[in-house]
Amino acid sequence: MKTLPVRLLLLSLIGLTLAACSSENNEVVAVQQPKPVRLETVGVDAQLNSRRFVGRVDAVSTVDLSFQVGGQISELAVQQGTLVRKGELIAALDQSDFALAVREAEVQKDHAQKNLERIKTLVEKNMVSDSAFDQADTDYRLQSVALDNARRNLSYTRINAPFDALITRRLIDRFSNVQANTPVVRVQDVTELRVRINVPEGLIALIGMRNGFKIEAHSPDHPELIFPLEYREHATEVDRATQTYEVVFGMARPEEIEVLPGMTLTVAITRNGNEPLQLISIPVSAVDTDSSGSFRVWLYDAEKGVVSPKPVTLGALSGTHVPVLSGLEPGDTSVTAGTNLLSDGMSVRPFDHF
Repeated sequence: MKTLPVRLLLLSLIGLTLAACSSENNEVVAVQQPKPVRLETVGVDAQLNSRRFVGRVDAVSTVDLSFQVGGQISELAVQQGTLVRKGELIAALDQSDFALAVREAEVQKDHAQKNLERIKTLVEKNMVSDSAFDQADTDYRLQSVALDNARRNLSYTRINAPFDALITRRLIDRFSNVQANTPVVRVQDVTELRVRINVPEGLIALIGMRNGFKIEAHSPDHPELIFPLEYREHATEVDRATQTYEVVFGMARPEEIEVLPGMTLTVAITRNGNEPLQLISIPVSAVDTDSSGSFRVWLYDAEKGVVSPKPVTLGALSGTHVPVLSGLEPGDTSVTAGTNLLSDGMSVRPFDHF
């Protein structure tokens, strides 16, 4: 009668033991299952091999020219929109008063020179003191300076083109009386033309590779005419409104058509040669950092079914993708989500669907 409860107790203990072993085995199996991850095959960003932009034509510089002396304008024959070659006359003041000032200074200098020679002779004969000679010498030097000033002011009565200048606006009419430093004409330096484009953040890294690209411009009205462009400079501060950087190119003034500052051109940037630019981009979510803060990407080994970290050098962020300057090759497979949960050599499996 007493043996039945004992048997029931033993059966219960055995059942609990088997259940615990089964639970432990399930946990081991769960730990050993590969972690599902999203994968993406790295490829070349084809957009980086050929791009078109709207370019804005500009002059090298725009300046207001003025006289450094005041007077009445006697010559102002230039017309707005005309080109004045370097060294040619743009405007002139009436020179009468300035020419008289030069003649007066010449007379004063001659008089001072003769007086200096006379005093020098007297000093040699001990008839005057040395101080008299010093005074005469000082007067002569001062008259020489006055003559130089008069001649300089006379030269200031003419404005010559400091460069190949496009007359954009006459600010004063002929025969007007102007004060010194009053703007007379506005001109633009068109020794060459400048073409400005705005480049997205993701492409600004290509500035260092510009020699590998062919950069040309053409007018929408004359697509058959191609104008080569040369890099001049670029902005290093991003436009906060458009998140773009300005890049400036130089262009020779074309002879076939009239291209003026303010016009727009189409700028085509294409890769030189037959080989495409092996610049790739990856999703931002694929980027991870190591303990030192350096960028890395987790690569998937399909044969072993494991992941390993790979250091990379990145360009500027562009939307949801970032260009990879070094560290990856087209065809590599990278993890694109949950990179902070990975470890070197971890077993993973491609995630297909929920």
